[in-house]
Amino acid sequence: MQGFQDFLVEDKNTHLEHLEDEIINNGTKGARTAINFLKSVKQMLQGGKGGSTVTVKWDGAPAIFCGINPENGRFFVGTKSIFNKSPKINYTNADISRNHGGQLADKLKVALRYLPKLGIKGVIQGDLLFTSDDKKMANVNGEKSVIFTPNTITYAVPVASTSMYNRIRSAKIGIIFHTSYSGKTMKGLKA
Repeated sequence: MQGFQDFLVEDKNTHLEHLEDEIINNGTKGARTAINFLKSVKQMLQGGKGGSTVTVKWDGAPAIFCGINPENGRFFVGTKSIFNKSPKINYTNADISRNHGGQLADKLKVALRYLPKLGIKGVIQGDLLFTSDDKKMANVNGEKSVIFTPNTITYAVPVASTSMYNRIRSAKIGIIFHTSYSGKTMKGLKA
């Protein structure tokens, strides 16, 4: 039986595949992989050791890449376009205005303003959940909550979850970081 490690691919994380894509991408072998993974999850959910774990996936947009460019030691922000043939790597607001437009440019400028203060080493990737303008207050199931919709899912954090609620309410930007990269060049980065 295959475990989670069999699904890891050490490459640039510009798109995460869905389990059903295993069948399309890898035919019969992919179907077997998908079935074995689902059997493993079923066993885990039934209390056994299935070799799989289940986690919560926050789904944001766009994917934000940031950190220290290994080629010049400068902090940058960007999208998956940092891996383009002609990379769009943003060190300044002027770079962002030249490389991007509209709401995406606005969000990248917020990222460039706040992320350098985190002391990020290397290059990391995450999903943008919100900037200040994206957060709203709403009554969800009878509870006062802060809500935001980064992609297709609306997240609601009730005031009852005081710590997370307060952190989100006061945050200027929310990103779920999930992948780190290493390498001596931007082109040569590996997840």
